[in-house]
Amino acid sequence: MIFSEVLSYAQIFTPVIPAIVIFLAVIVGVLTFYKPIANFILRREAYYDHVLRGSLLIDINPRTVTLMSLGVMFLLAGIGYLIIHSILMVILGIVLGAFLPSVVLKLLRRYRLRRLDDQIVDGIQTLISAVRAGLNLVQAMELLAKNGPRPISQEFAHLVREYEHGVSLEKAMQNAAARIGSANYRLLFAALLTHRERGGDLADTLERIADSIREIYRLEKRVETLTAPNRTAARWMGAMPAVVLGVLYLIDPYGVRMLFTTPAGRVILLIIIVLNVIGFLWIRKIVSIDI
Repeated sequence: MIFSEVLSYAQIFTPVIPAIVIFLAVIVGVLTFYKPIANFILRREAYYDHVLRGSLLIDINPRTVTLMSLGVMFLLAGIGYLIIHSILMVILGIVLGAFLPSVVLKLLRRYRLRRLDDQIVDGIQTLISAVRAGLNLVQAMELLAKNGPRPISQEFAHLVREYEHGVSLEKAMQNAAARIGSANYRLLFAALLTHRERGGDLADTLERIADSIREIYRLEKRVETLTAPNRTAARWMGAMPAVVLGVLYLIDPYGVRMLFTTPAGRVILLIIIVLNVIGFLWIRKIVSIDI
């Protein structure tokens, strides 16, 4: 009688035991890795804040980006598991979701920097015209901030705003050079700082800076033209595995499906993806020439 009751209780609680074990494992994992994970999140949020509010001049709470990143991680992990039903795809989705915000911010920062570099010569011409019309340097910057195109107008508006709040013009220009992170703007502000220390014709100084930046821009375009075939080869190399996989699927559908349905095939597929990404980034690094 007692044995049968124990057996019945065991049958009732047996399905619950794995859930209890998983729950306890999650609790132990959270308690063990809470501090490292919290420190990692704080470092990422500091980076988000530096890029968003410092470089992009966008007032977004970094915690919002963290929450969006978590949502993308769970979404990609769920999609990967539903499509291939593999824990490796879940891990891959989590990794992609974790690094996706950083990649997006890096692309936005690079796009903004390219636009700033494209606008710098016209911006200097605006400063030259304002100085020759009788305005001083601060007034010329205010004119550029009001009438210039975005994003150069945002940067100079931020510079002027710092100056109006009590920061010296020299320090405001140094902050702008560090915030933008462009060699052309560092050259511009360094020349302006030198002019303020030694004096001279401001319009002539700006004219020489504009000529120098035009020449640098011409050389950069020349380098981009010479390295265009290599960048095209990198793009083709990145797309070729998908093309080859499609051709193989037309030839041997069963063999290609094994890459997605068997554990060994999934491992091989993951190795192919990793090596392909490494090769693509390697070629991009080789052809990225900094003048």
